[in-house]
Amino acid sequence: MYAIIDIETTGGSATRSRITEIAIYKHDGEKIVDEYQTLINPCQEIPYNIINLTGIDNDMVADAPLFFDVAAIIDKFTKDCVFVAHNVNFDYGFVKAEFDRIGLSFKRKKLCTVRLSRKLLPGKPSYSLGKLCQSENIIVQNRHRAAGDAKATTVLFGRLLKIDTDGFIENALKPLSYEALMPPNMPKIDFLALPNTQGIYYLLNQKKEIIYIGKAKDIKKRVHSHFSGNTNTKSKYYFVKNIFGIDFQEIPDTILVDIIEATEIKKHWPIHNRSMKRITLNHGLFQYTDRNGYERFNSGRCGKHDKPIKSFKSLVDLKHFLKEIVIDYNLCPRLSNLQPISSGKCHYVEDLDCRGACMQEESAALYNLRVQQAIEEKVNQNTTYILKEQSKDGMDQAVILVEKGRYKGYGKLPIDSDLTNLDFIKSKIHSAYDDQDMSILVNSYFKKAKEEDVIFIN
Repeated sequence: MYAIIDIETTGGSATRSRITEIAIYKHDGEKIVDEYQTLINPCQEIPYNIINLTGIDNDMVADAPLFFDVAAIIDKFTKDCVFVAHNVNFDYGFVKAEFDRIGLSFKRKKLCTVRLSRKLLPGKPSYSLGKLCQSENIIVQNRHRAAGDAKATTVLFGRLLKIDTDGFIENALKPLSYEALMPPNMPKIDFLALPNTQGIYYLLNQKKEIIYIGKAKDIKKRVHSHFSGNTNTKSKYYFVKNIFGIDFQEIPDTILVDIIEATEIKKHWPIHNRSMKRITLNHGLFQYTDRNGYERFNSGRCGKHDKPIKSFKSLVDLKHFLKEIVIDYNLCPRLSNLQPISSGKCHYVEDLDCRGACMQEESAALYNLRVQQAIEEKVNQNTTYILKEQSKDGMDQAVILVEKGRYKGYGKLPIDSDLTNLDFIKSKIHSAYDDQDMSILVNSYFKKAKEEDVIFIN
């Protein structure tokens, strides 16, 4: 027995929004045998845009029963039935959330007519309920009302039952089929192809654009968690609804999985990723030579294509760093972007003995020597090293290159490679953008690395 259900709600989040209407058609596999429908008082205001969509306003539900009043009817009506809906996880999530709020359990097997239609009615231009019914010549009365949409879904489901000669629907009800779990628009074959190994995965939209990149020790298990669980937020609903495919990259090397994930996020800028995007527009320290030949510093926000000589999380950190090198190397505050050129005597640092580079009283050659010394000792830190990790089979090794304190890239090299040959290593690795995010990752690896896994290069 099947219970074909549609609901109307006050919004898209099952945790914050409420049901305003529910319609259920009980189907025995051949015909409708019973039906139930009712408005429900959501005990919250219905937003104006929802009123325009459904036609259900606050006055209509003012005297309607609460969900608590009809919960027993719904529970009995759907008992021993398969819960069927178009994009079933949305409707099921709301109904289950309403039962949870009143302290009752609700658990039913599920079928999604979007997924069933994609399998049994392939090649349709769209699988939204309205357009699918139009292509199948199914009349929909009272669109965006629970009874109208549930009735159309019932007719659609009846057709799917008749054309399912290979038992696909019956197989979809088996727990290991994953059909009830999968997003409505994602091919199950993509999920089944995922490995139970470490790496990164890419979630794709209808245009095959990457909308999310994640990492995991077990890729299949992690992707499974995106679709399961008890959260039914609006953001999760739209996130899952827009997944049309999955790709992956196996990365067995511990020191590379975070690096590659961060690199891929910065390359593709997926809409649903927040980490590795939040502080990319950090503050950068830039070096240039002015028209008088003096080496100068400038600072500013930098994005993923800028190349500062050093980057900082905040402007305060950058200014503090500049002040330190100005004092330690007796540099000019004006030429270091700490004091406007047009102002009078250098006064940014008290008792600083400015030698007059900003007034061309000190030669550019002498001044630039101190600038270069500051860069070598404070910016580059004269540290070039390789972080390495041997593969489990012992055939190759993962490497990360840091040159003069700056992250340069990553790669895989044969186990017998000369890791002191900097030119060879640079020719083999994937060069990568260096910013505050990448520096934090590399530094974390460096701090945890064993002594034998760090190769310093002079």
